[in-house]
Amino acid sequence: MQLRSKILWAAALGSVIAMSAPTESRAATARCQLHDGTRIVCPVRTEAELDAAAKAYDAEAAQMVSGVAGSTYGVAPFDYLTGVGKRTEGTTLMKGDSGYAGKTGKTELWDRVKKPKKGEALYNQWTNNWSPAFKSTLVPGADPNEGKQWYYVYCIACHGWGLRGDGPSASEIDPRPRVLTDGSYMNKKSNLQLFTVIKGGGEASLLSSSMPAWGNLLQDQDIWNVVAWIRMMADVNVPKTIDEYLNPKTTFKPLAGDVDALTAGKSEEFKEAQEENEMTLAGRGEGALKGGGYVEGGLRKKAIDVAAKVKKGF
Repeated sequence: MQLRSKILWAAALGSVIAMSAPTESRAATARCQLHDGTRIVCPVRTEAELDAAAKAYDAEAAQMVSGVAGSTYGVAPFDYLTGVGKRTEGTTLMKGDSGYAGKTGKTELWDRVKKPKKGEALYNQWTNNWSPAFKSTLVPGADPNEGKQWYYVYCIACHGWGLRGDGPSASEIDPRPRVLTDGSYMNKKSNLQLFTVIKGGGEASLLSSSMPAWGNLLQDQDIWNVVAWIRMMADVNVPKTIDEYLNPKTTFKPLAGDVDALTAGKSEEFKEAQEENEMTLAGRGEGALKGGGYVEGGLRKKAIDVAAKVKKGF
């Protein structure tokens, strides 16, 4: 408890200091920690980049309403594959009319899915038609395809569709969201560091509370899946073609001895981090979810079952 008190005191002091510092000075401070303990300047987008991203997002919304094809965050392949702002007739990668402003309200994606699948496959049928689908994982016991879907639900607003720290809300957040594709930073962070900050929020890593704690919304296996998804996107640039968009090339190489979904239960370091996170998550009590327990449902599979699934090639 004494150690925990020191940690909480340090976090509180850091928050006070952070609140008194302007965005620019905070951005230039070495606050982000690598797996070896080194602290570096956190990778974030410039003010100009975030302003441009916010304007592009607003323009896309206006284009969809008016019936003009647009390009979310400038990523044309995303719009083309999802049918956002496009209709089947006369649609190309860059041009088309908006089904949202037409009579049917349907976009070309409706024509791609001829017959809905059944069971678990239904979850993936839609998203894997318009986003990368992986046949391997860089985090044993974790599924990047499922982590991708959790990311799309909870993380896009801040970190952006392409994990580039340029979501529609990014310009309003202080300090700014991290660029999760920056391999010079992310490839030097351990899986445990990523797991901890997703579950317990920025304060779990002595950083800002602007990064919320997701431990009461995502179970541990879900978080491991998100980590696996992030690992598949290291140094992936804004795609210029559909092929680039659907087949990202990551530069991440697993760190020797790092914790993963399969080994977490035997790791003392992981258990200690879990205890600290559980102490600060609001509303924790007895039951299946206490301590990051596992509850069957949706696409969620146990780590050992994910490993078996990967071995079969998904």
